[in-house]
Amino acid sequence: MPKLVLANPHSRAMTARPDDLPPKSRRGCDVEAARMLWSLAADDIAVIPGPVDKDFLDYLADLLGISVPTVLSLQDYRGTNWYPHDNAELVTEIRNRIAASGFEPREWTVSCYIRDRDIAHWERLLGLDTDAAPYAQDLASLINSKAVFRALALAAGTPVPEGYVVDAGPELVHTVIELIDRTGSVIVKQDQNSGGLGNTLITTDTAVIGVGAAQVLRLDADSDLLLALPHAMHENDLVLGDSLDLPRGMAPAKFIVEVYQSDTRSLSSELYIPRIGAPVLRNYGEMRMEPMWSGFVLPPQDLPATVHAQFCADSQQIALSAQRLGYYGLINIDAIVGADHRLTYTEFNGRAGGVTNIDTIARRLLGEDYLHSHVLLTRNGLRVPRITEFVEHLARVDIRFDATRGSGIVVGTDDPVTGAIEYVAIGRDRAEAERLEQQLATLAAELVTPDD
Repeated sequence: MPKLVLANPHSRAMTARPDDLPPKSRRGCDVEAARMLWSLAADDIAVIPGPVDKDFLDYLADLLGISVPTVLSLQDYRGTNWYPHDNAELVTEIRNRIAASGFEPREWTVSCYIRDRDIAHWERLLGLDTDAAPYAQDLASLINSKAVFRALALAAGTPVPEGYVVDAGPELVHTVIELIDRTGSVIVKQDQNSGGLGNTLITTDTAVIGVGAAQVLRLDADSDLLLALPHAMHENDLVLGDSLDLPRGMAPAKFIVEVYQSDTRSLSSELYIPRIGAPVLRNYGEMRMEPMWSGFVLPPQDLPATVHAQFCADSQQIALSAQRLGYYGLINIDAIVGADHRLTYTEFNGRAGGVTNIDTIARRLLGEDYLHSHVLLTRNGLRVPRITEFVEHLARVDIRFDATRGSGIVVGTDDPVTGAIEYVAIGRDRAEAERLEQQLATLAAELVTPDD
């Protein structure tokens, strides 16, 4: 069955005003969208927001052993958002391609980054045989809300960090003051944002590192926080304590203030929730935080077997809570684990995640059971030459992924604007994956100087 891939990370369910995203954030969305290309088969059609990187497509098709699939760019059809009625030319183009495919519209499926209201419009407009009704009711926003997650988790007895859902302004300030004495730090999260971009660590601890926080606000522990906090927010261009009118492109309705725990490890699981039946665990791993998310270790290393089992079991129960709301599709669940091995759950996201493409790559290259046979180490933001040249260098030093050997380096995404890639080091055990990663670091240092 052919599929239509609509790679929509800058969805209205994720960002209040997608058209107002600054260039850097929009490029990040382009990279996130390109991760979905790993799911393509020869008959599929994909639409991505940014430019089509033909070199990366050639690499992907060669590695997967398929003909180069059809990939269209939203921007080539005068589109700046995913609402199909704003882009009649693209709708006509896709409708014509479906008609010429030899498959009836009802035989096509839709895959997307997040199944929001815009995707529901696409499905109805193209006459695809899908049950889009729950998503037309804005279900995607619920299953990507940290506030909704906390309410469901607490109702089910799932442990979450101590904290509250608040509005910007006095409520936020007073809640920070109430909770900061617990550990000396709190984290303030935008209700709907991803990758830690909406997170601010507020701390009186001079040594704490803001893992998972895009911004860190340090306060004098001896000051009057009721007076100092709003002023410090203003001085740091944080309007959290001043106004409900956030910068353009980032306007969540609520914030979550949580007691911040340092010296923890960050775990993430991904499950597929069917319309009917039990959610299925797809993968789970440890997020590399440096201090923001920078990659994964799959499966997690150096954790007791009981933690592995508890995390997978709890993830299944959280996914069931989402299913009872009517959600189906991919869901990602995040947790932190402390030195005492106690798990605390922080959010769910009903969409593709940072590990979805890694899981797809591994399943296509290694098989469905790869978590039992291999260790994968990934990292974002490694600067290298253009992909065609870089892959030749990988082959030269014999670390390009080799299907016969079952190990090597895969380029997961390629950003031609910044020259940065996301890589996957695939080893048959941890030692091999770490060795491949070190060889890659050495190669990259030889090929790219700091001034490049």
